[in-house]
Amino acid sequence: MDALVITRSIDISAPIGRVWSALTDADLIAQWFGDTCEFDAVPCGTGFFGWEHHGKHRVVVEHIEAPRVLVYRWAHSADVEPAPGNSTVVRFELTEIDAGTRLDLVETGFEELQDPQSAHADNTGGWTAELAELVEFVQARP
Repeated sequence: MDALVITRSIDISAPIGRVWSALTDADLIAQWFGDTCEFDAVPCGTGFFGWEHHGKHRVVVEHIEAPRVLVYRWAHSADVEPAPGNSTVVRFELTEIDAGTRLDLVETGFEELQDPQSAHADNTGGWTAELAELVEFVQARP
């Protein structure tokens, strides 16, 4: 089931602090990831990412090392508490590079979901779009 892992690596022409803020500040998250957001970027912090057409997907922070590592578990279905069996784990790792910041994303746990293949396909396309929006958002900010 190793094929059911999403990995992405992108270089962003922005300082690590700006990228970190876009990943952890609820007001900023809502400007590139979904339509609404509540997010408490602390260990065991909770919140949700909301999309008008997909609902609110609840999240819990599993690990955080500012400004480099953010790991959260988020529910695959709307309006449920994330737990093994109904959620996946997303890990962001930021590294300073000459051109700005490298963002590495890994999402795991699809094999525990009810329809692993569909969930993996949905999130693969979702991350392609959302990370493009993140790059555009972060690079446009002063």
